[in-house]
Amino acid sequence: MRTVDIAIVGGGIAGILAARKLRENGRDVLVLDKSKSVGGRLATRRIDAGRADHGAQFFTVRTEMFQQLVDEWEEHGWVTRWFGEKHARYKSTAGMNQLVKHLAKEVPVQLTSKVEHVGREGDMYIIVSEEGESVKASTVLLTLPAPQALQLLETSNVQVADHARKSLSHITFDPAIVGLVTLDGEASTGLPPSGHQDEGLPEGIERIVDSYAKGISSERIMSIYANTELSKALYSEEDDVILSKMMKRVSHLINADRVQSSQLKRWRYAQASNVHHAPTLRVSDQESIWVAGDAFLRSDDKSGRTRIESAVLSGLAAASNILDLSR
Repeated sequence: MRTVDIAIVGGGIAGILAARKLRENGRDVLVLDKSKSVGGRLATRRIDAGRADHGAQFFTVRTEMFQQLVDEWEEHGWVTRWFGEKHARYKSTAGMNQLVKHLAKEVPVQLTSKVEHVGREGDMYIIVSEEGESVKASTVLLTLPAPQALQLLETSNVQVADHARKSLSHITFDPAIVGLVTLDGEASTGLPPSGHQDEGLPEGIERIVDSYAKGISSERIMSIYANTELSKALYSEEDDVILSKMMKRVSHLINADRVQSSQLKRWRYAQASNVHHAPTLRVSDQESIWVAGDAFLRSDDKSGRTRIESAVLSGLAAASNILDLSR
């Protein structure tokens, strides 16, 4: 059984940046994630010779702390400005997932490891995966979506304070559906030169992105996002039915005769409809277990929206709290 100082459940950008900060301060950490790759909703899918982002398409900057990080990433060539003169939208130069992979290069990560239970053994926690593997740690940080974090806590042998349970229960998410449509090389679209459009679209469609025009793919792959209402209405239907209904709505932009292939991605926890107005949460005074993520917003955050920046600031805040408590 591996023993570390801090086990982090969730390999999105919040968990990875928390791990980086903890390691920089001499802590032994391990990130566990159920997926085959780090990134969470900074997701990029390879389709034949192309690739397409199908989670977050870009990020914006509202705070000086985040701007300093983004400037470093830009110097490394990991991100660049995409569009927006007054309020820049940044993209990862090789797909959004690649940014998190760069950040995770020096971070110990255990993939395809879905945590199903957290127990106590004296002053240590035993984190058990669905695959039967165990990790021992003195502190646990949960950065998976709050509903999943609460479900894990409720089925684990730890004490969750009433206020923490209430706060986690208050956080809710809306789903999102994304169609990924590959067009032949001769296809053209009515999108702007940036390849991104989120205005003047048919009812039910939130945005459309051309990965070729975005500069991350050699193939023209369209990411078509249903809005919250349509995503809720279609979420449980078959993939082919959903794709057909979405394509009919965008037929004036995408010629069905040019479609070579299509597939669907469902995000159950896409955008928080209710957030927590603090960057992190300790589950109780008796436990060294913290929860963080994009739905945990700083008290001075006036946007009220989950986004990449809120995930970053939350992960860093959790790392700071863990360090302060262990000094």
